Amino acid sequence: MTENEEYEPGNKVAYGFGAFADIVAYQVFTFLVFTFYYAVVGIDIDLVTLGFVLWSVWNAINDPLSGLISDRTNTRWGRRVPFIAAGAIPLSLLMFFMWTPPTGNVIWSFTYFLIAICLFDGIYTVYSLNLTALFPEMYLNKEERASANNIRQIFNIFGLIVAFIVPTLLISDLSAKDTAVDVVLAEYRFAGVVIAIIVLIGALITVKWGISEREEFSKDFLSVPNVTDAFKHTLGNRSFQCFLVAITANWYVFGLIPTIVPLYGQFVLGIGAGQSILLGVLLAAAFLSGGACVSLWKYVVNRWEDLRKAWIASMVLWIAALIPFILIENVIVALICFVLNGFGLSGSLYLKDLVISDIVDEDELKTGVRREGAFFGMNALIMRFSVIMVFLSINMVFNSVGWKVFTPDQATPDVLFGLRLLMSVFPCIALFFGIIGFSRYPLVGERLKRVKQERDGLHKEKAGAVERAPKPTEVPDEPDELESAE
Repeated sequence: MTENEEYEPGNKVAYGFGAFADIVAYQVFTFLVFTFYYAVVGIDIDLVTLGFVLWSVWNAINDPLSGLISDRTNTRWGRRVPFIAAGAIPLSLLMFFMWTPPTGNVIWSFTYFLIAICLFDGIYTVYSLNLTALFPEMYLNKEERASANNIRQIFNIFGLIVAFIVPTLLISDLSAKDTAVDVVLAEYRFAGVVIAIIVLIGALITVKWGISEREEFSKDFLSVPNVTDAFKHTLGNRSFQCFLVAITANWYVFGLIPTIVPLYGQFVLGIGAGQSILLGVLLAAAFLSGGACVSLWKYVVNRWEDLRKAWIASMVLWIAALIPFILIENVIVALICFVLNGFGLSGSLYLKDLVISDIVDEDELKTGVRREGAFFGMNALIMRFSVIMVFLSINMVFNSVGWKVFTPDQATPDVLFGLRLLMSVFPCIALFFGIIGFSRYPLVGERLKRVKQERDGLHKEKAGAVERAPKPTEVPDEPDELESAE
């Protein structure tokens, strides 16, 4: 496919299924993994935090390296497609095996936990990084990106709802607060089977009908900078630096809220055993209202033509909706607050990939090649780094209020206040820093218009070079293999 050709709506829908599988896998992980290993399996908060710190060391190597390898890969199917296809089945299998640790021995439970989260992240990165890296390459102009992003965000919202509702329909007591641990373990495993099937179906649809790569970028792998230069170009990009501050804050909030909601709901809002579905409903309400707001943010972007202003506005709205969680005590008021949260969080979901797509366009003018893998790899690293911040925050609060080990009968007023802080004050502070960082984002106005014009000219040159290149007259006898640029 070349730049002059546009993707059909059906292709955009199929791509959306891949995003759906991505979001279901990661949000189920985010929503349940802490509560499961801390409250059900019984690993204390210090060991859980240690596990995620070690996990972050693995991420510091895995995420950027995966992006660089992707950028430098060449096969008959392109740079990204083989990795997406290879990651689909292992990712779905891990959605079951995440919930099958040995119990009764803390060392074995912790070891299994550490291996499981590292395997999950490695395979998830292979799948997700390459899928998201394809977005700015497949959809090049503003109109196509807006249209495809609109469809994708609808699938993202639906995926978030599935990630929160399905487990709470199948697991009666997420923390085993009032239910036998063996019963809860069996429910987690059954939920894992269901989620694994859902993830697999979405991923296979996108592999079959939703992804392909443009011919004019087929030789970019030959000119990708070496590792040192790639890091220098990526982290030295002023626009990307501002983006990193904002996205770190947003990923922190996206990670903290679902992680703490099971305990906040049970101990602050009084949601009991057999009512787990209410926890899913609360989170789903936020993303349902967020889904309804996607078109609103699309209108705002088209009207303002300023992604910086739009993203800052979404973070301001998000802060306003998070403040009440420090005070509320019942499910009805909480439901209203979660609905209001949808206005702000949907802006972040819609805008983040539009921003990084512009940054990739600007970088292409400097390096001569499209390096989505490097940028999305660094974005993936930041997303995992924000998880460390989440668990350090939880660790600090739980240790300070005497909840190092999960003891449901010792939920003192200090514990309840700590849960309120984690639901309200901590996210608001993070978003405030996100606003400050992104307020200096430079890729707007005339500078952005100039980047788009120069990018279009460069793509025409690349398309011409591909057309002039000699075509092979016969199919090689040897099978295609992954070839990394030297």
